[in-house]
Amino acid sequence: MARTVDEIKKDMERRWMESAALKTLYGWELGSDNKPPEFAAFYSKASLENVLLYIVAFCGYVIERLMDEIRKEIEDEISTKVPGSLLWYVKKMKEFVYMPYLPESERDKVVFDDNSGEYTIDESLSTAALDNAQIIKHAVAIDDNRANYLQIKIATEDSEKNLKPLTPAQKEAFESYFSRIKYAGVRAKIITADGDRFNCSVTVWYDAMYTAADVKRDCEKAVKNYIKGLPFNGEYSNMALIDSLQNVKGVKIAELSSSSYTLNQNGRTQKITAKVRPFAGYFNVGSLNFTMKCYE
Repeated sequence: MARTVDEIKKDMERRWMESAALKTLYGWELGSDNKPPEFAAFYSKASLENVLLYIVAFCGYVIERLMDEIRKEIEDEISTKVPGSLLWYVKKMKEFVYMPYLPESERDKVVFDDNSGEYTIDESLSTAALDNAQIIKHAVAIDDNRANYLQIKIATEDSEKNLKPLTPAQKEAFESYFSRIKYAGVRAKIITADGDRFNCSVTVWYDAMYTAADVKRDCEKAVKNYIKGLPFNGEYSNMALIDSLQNVKGVKIAELSSSSYTLNQNGRTQKITAKVRPFAGYFNVGSLNFTMKCYE
């Protein structure tokens, strides 16, 4: 992990003051503990030496950050290349091409090889056409050891980038594709469903400098942004929701009375205790109830 500029500079200062050659050049004396003085005690902040060390430290910081990014990219690439890993399954799912979404004249440019489990895509196929046909925009693979199966959650998007489930025809095509790429003996449960409806009741004490209507509107917007901003199959928490409300201008105190989610499959509502991951992988906003009280 990259060090901060100050950490790098402190290390450089220590090495500078421990240099016998520099001691002879600058003429500082060792202390009673037989150690050199502190760098800051001998050089001012405006000194050429201090500025030089800062410049070199900053350059070192940039290099270390770049190395961290390169290392992360390599590790992420390797993790998706290991056949059978969870990230490998996610990568393969997003490669799925729903052929009906390709123009008929372009369909012969995409060929799936059952032996390798790979697509061969002609370079003349436009990026836009391929992106439109690769309908799996969000995916996650979860190794459920208790049930002894691989849980797959997938979703596509509408024209406004809102998440939505696959249609029955799309799911059927995807299941056929998945059965060809998965490892033999792997049991999988594929979930593609309407987003769970998130509900909450909150009491908000607002600053009298603001109107109750304006604060309530901004609180509703904050909740919607938090829910929509969760990563696919990301964890919701009551604490994070309250944190987002506390950042709303005019909010003095936000107290969560209750939170729950409703499954679209059966209409059953479950109370949320502290945290939860959505069954469908994502939430849609349901009922938001705000009780507004003027803070005195």
